[in-house]
Amino acid sequence: MLLNRYSPAVIFRIILLLNACLYVFGLWHRAPDIDDAWIGEPVWWMHKLGYAKSELMHGVTSQEVRSLVHHKLFSLNGLISVKLFGFSLYSLKVVSLVWLMIFCVILYRYMVKKFNRDLALFVLLLFTINAFVFQYSFVFRPEIMVMTLGFISWIFLENALNSRKKYFILLLSGLFAGLAASGHLNGLIFIGAGGLLLLWNKRWSGIPVFAAGSLAGFAVYFYDFTPEFGFNYWMMQINNSPALFNSTVLPKSFSFLAKLWREHLRFFHSPREIALSLMVIFVLISGYKLLYKSLKQEMRYLMLLAILLALLAVHSTGKYLLLYMPHLLIVAGLALRQLYHFRKKKVLLAGRFSSRQAWPWGLALAIIYTGVNVGWNVMTATDKWNPQVNRELTLKFTGHEASGIKVVAPMQFIFNEIKYYERIQADLGFGDREKTGMDISGAEFIDLLNLYKINRLYLTPEYESKFEINTLPPLKNGQQAVTRLGEFNGLIIYKYNGIK
Repeated sequence: MLLNRYSPAVIFRIILLLNACLYVFGLWHRAPDIDDAWIGEPVWWMHKLGYAKSELMHGVTSQEVRSLVHHKLFSLNGLISVKLFGFSLYSLKVVSLVWLMIFCVILYRYMVKKFNRDLALFVLLLFTINAFVFQYSFVFRPEIMVMTLGFISWIFLENALNSRKKYFILLLSGLFAGLAASGHLNGLIFIGAGGLLLLWNKRWSGIPVFAAGSLAGFAVYFYDFTPEFGFNYWMMQINNSPALFNSTVLPKSFSFLAKLWREHLRFFHSPREIALSLMVIFVLISGYKLLYKSLKQEMRYLMLLAILLALLAVHSTGKYLLLYMPHLLIVAGLALRQLYHFRKKKVLLAGRFSSRQAWPWGLALAIIYTGVNVGWNVMTATDKWNPQVNRELTLKFTGHEASGIKVVAPMQFIFNEIKYYERIQADLGFGDREKTGMDISGAEFIDLLNLYKINRLYLTPEYESKFEINTLPPLKNGQQAVTRLGEFNGLIIYKYNGIK
C-alpha cells in the first residue's frame, strides 16, 4: 500500500506538485466564465468614466446610467489591475489568482504555527485540489478575496479570544471582516459570526471594539455613493434586480427563515459538493469528541458562518462554500490525521464506533473527494479559448462599422470587443426579464429591439429559441424582422431590419 511505502508528507508533496502543474496548464488560454464579463464590465467603465455602470444590462434597473450594486472592494482591485495591464479577460482573472497566492501563504503559516508542517501540507492539499478553488481562483469573482479577508479576521479573532486585553487585535479582526463585506455583501457573515462568537464567549467589552473595526472596513462599500446616486438609488437597484427576483408566495419573514430548510441544497448540488460534504459530515460525526478539544472555537465559528450564509445568501450555489471552505477543510484535515494516528487502536468515537473502524471509511471518502475534484479540475484546465475568435466574428460580419452598432450577444463577447462597438448588450439581460414575468419573445422582443435601437443579434441556439427568432412577425412595412447573415463559432448572426 502507498501509505506503507511512503510517508504521508511525501505523498502530499507529490499530489501538490501534480495539481500545481495541472493548475498552471489551466491558466493558459482559460475559457472566460460568464462572471468574468458580468462582474468585469463595470471595471471597464470605472477605468473609462470614473464610475461603475453596465451596458451589458442596459435597461435593467438603470444600470446603463450608474451601478451601485457591484462588489466594491473587488471592483477596485480589478481597476488597479486594468490600470496596470489594460482591460482584458486575463487582467481581470489575475486578481483572484493573486489573492489565492496570498491565502495559501497565510493558510500554510497558520497551520504550521498552530499544528505542524505535515498537517499544514495536508490541509493545503485538500484546499488547492478543491474544484471550486481550482476554478474560481482564476475567475473574476470576489469569493477568493472575501475568503482570504474573512480568514485573516478569524486569525486575529482567535488570537484575541486567548487574551483578555488584546483590543487592538480585535479591532483588526473587525476591520478585515468589514473589508470582506465590502468585497461582497455575503462577507457580512464574518461580521456577524465574529460578533456572535464574542457574545458566546461573554467578551462583552470586545464587542464594541470589533464592531468599530467592522464599520471602518465596511465603509469602503459606500465610497461611490453620491447625493444623486445614494442609498435610495442603491435600494432601487437591489429590490428590482431580475437576478434577485423571488416569486415565493410566502411572507418575506417566513421566506427568510425557510432558507435554512433549503440550505442542504448548497452541500449536495453536484458531485463536487457531495464529495466534500460526505467527507466533512463523516469526520464531524465520527471525530467530534476529538475535534472539539482542539478546535472548539473554530467549530463554533464555522457553525455560525454556515447559518448566517444560509440566511443571507440569495442563491444556494456551491461556490459560496468558498467563504468558509478553509474552516471546513481544517476540520476535515485534523480529523483525518487523528483517524490515521489511531487507525490501529480502538479509540471510541461516536457510540461504539472506534477509530479502527472509522479509518477505512475516512480514507475512502478522502480518496473519493480527491478523485472527484481532480476529474473536475481536468475539465476546467482543458476548456480552452481563442481570444481572436470574437475579433474574427466582428471583422467578418460587421467590419469597420462596429463603432455605430448596438448588438445583443453573449456576455463574454466583451472580450475584447467592448472597445469596438457602440454597445454590447447581453442576451442574459433580456433573459433575466423573464424571471419577472415579462414576455421577451415574438412581437414583444421586436418592441425591445426598437426600444434599445439594436442593429445586430449574435445568438446561441438557446437564445434563438427563447426569443422565437424563426417566427418573428413582419415589421409594419411588411419587411421581415431579421435577416440571417450566417453562423460563426456556435453563434447565429442576424441583422435586425427595423433600425437603419
